[in-house]
Amino acid sequence: MAGVMADVADPAPAGWVVTPGFATQAPAEHASSFYALYDGADFAAPDSSGKDRGLAAIIAQSHTEQPGNAARDAVQLAVHSFAEGYFGAQRTLSPRRAAAVSLTSLNRWLAGQMQGVLARHPTPVSLSALLLQHRRVAIVQIGACQLFRLREGVLTPLIRPHLRLGEGGHPSRALGLEDDLALAFHEDEAEAGDIFLLLAGGGLPELVYAALSPLAAMPHAGVDVLAARVLAMLPGPGKSVMALRVDAVPQADESDASAHLADLPIRSPPKQGDVWDEFAIGKTLFRGRYTTLKAAVDTRSGREVALKIPLKSMLQDEVFTAGFMREAWIGTAVHSASVVRYIDVPRERRTCLYLVMPLYHGETLEARLNRPPYVNLPEGVGISLKLCEAIQDLAAIQVIHRDIKPDNVMLPEVRGELRLLDLGLAFLPGIDAADSVKPGGTIRYMAPELLRGSPASARTEVYALGVTLYRMFSGGPFPFGQNEKLPLAKMRPDLPRWLGEVFESALAAKPEERFADAGAFARALQAGLAEGHQQPLPSRPPFFTKLRLWQTATLILAFTSAALAIKLRK
Repeated sequence: MAGVMADVADPAPAGWVVTPGFATQAPAEHASSFYALYDGADFAAPDSSGKDRGLAAIIAQSHTEQPGNAARDAVQLAVHSFAEGYFGAQRTLSPRRAAAVSLTSLNRWLAGQMQGVLARHPTPVSLSALLLQHRRVAIVQIGACQLFRLREGVLTPLIRPHLRLGEGGHPSRALGLEDDLALAFHEDEAEAGDIFLLLAGGGLPELVYAALSPLAAMPHAGVDVLAARVLAMLPGPGKSVMALRVDAVPQADESDASAHLADLPIRSPPKQGDVWDEFAIGKTLFRGRYTTLKAAVDTRSGREVALKIPLKSMLQDEVFTAGFMREAWIGTAVHSASVVRYIDVPRERRTCLYLVMPLYHGETLEARLNRPPYVNLPEGVGISLKLCEAIQDLAAIQVIHRDIKPDNVMLPEVRGELRLLDLGLAFLPGIDAADSVKPGGTIRYMAPELLRGSPASARTEVYALGVTLYRMFSGGPFPFGQNEKLPLAKMRPDLPRWLGEVFESALAAKPEERFADAGAFARALQAGLAEGHQQPLPSRPPFFTKLRLWQTATLILAFTSAALAIKLRK
């Protein structure tokens, strides 16, 4: 229904304060456009971004020769479905990626419908969305809708609509027109006092801009009055306007979960017995080039924790520094029984920079593979499947670990459990631009294509996973020597042949020849257990068995006796 205001945020979440206004020309029964303002908190789910995504102002317009129920239903479906997909996306997806994922799914459905039962009366839909998150405004658009910003008396078109030349308001792109979706995206900082205008209908952008230009000289008006005024200025029929005034934007520390960490100082590492922010410091668990890990007890809760404390040398490595600043955020976004989950510390309690995580009692996989006995098949496959699960849980929220190795795998004392540690080098395909991320990881676990500048992917994770698990079964050696591969059968002839074949696939030099992801790796292991021969490979029997010793002795004795008999006859 045109002109319906749905789920208006008042007050807005995450520090946003906005005032909306709406105006439409078409009566509800003949509506071909729909607009709504959504509060992300209404879509919050335990494993999604929810309210963290702020607000979404959306306008849509259908393009059909048969206005009425089909047009109205199409635009309402598009707006509501986009909002559900966008707000339900994982936290680790950028606004652009979350919007693209949602609209791609919607486009496939609409395109399929138009090729089927709706083919007689196709209803392609133009959609534009204004996404307010973390002090920034992102615009995603496909089709003929138009967006403008009015700031301090200056009217600015924000993104050009997709229109066919010489055909009025007919779109060159729209939801449901084609299987492949081509979106336009723009992002900018928001300022208090900004007024955004979302328009459905109105004709060519040049005509619309010329019609709206007098707004810059007009005195300030309420957004409802402004929306009605804009509607009257627009040429053509079937028009709708949504005006959104930004009264306040979030403070920097409210909109960015890691912003306050960047402002905290790096202190010299504490000594055993010191108390930091009500954490009683214990022994040093690990000390590296850039960080040290200290055991501690939270005196508020009595819980044992580990503090990951940066050293001042960390500031010399921009990749490591950037990773540390967002490591805690990723850690709190992960909901997996096999991945470490970081503990959020209230800002008012912090006086310096460090990360807090549970203290696990047990040993790392590196420690386990360096002590006898060798990891046997049942134990090793159990660890392998848990580690595959951890990597897939990260992949589900668009996180690539990039530093899988035995040192980063904790085997707690509780039998059958595992924790994948250290998210400091994680790559976020949904946020990070592939060409802006420097290679990360430990060289001997990195896939060959990473060393040639290719971005991290599910297949590079498989390679690191393969090296890690090979070392677990081999007892320490890597799967390759100076110039040659070392098949697992050569290191562990007691293990079944199929296991070595699994590692050959995981460690293929060409990424396309590897398993597609850790889930496929796990399925290969499970298939090997179910279908493969779990007995050891047949080994060549020793030449000098007891039977052969007796046979040889008997033969020698026989030759000796025969020789003596011949000699006596002479």
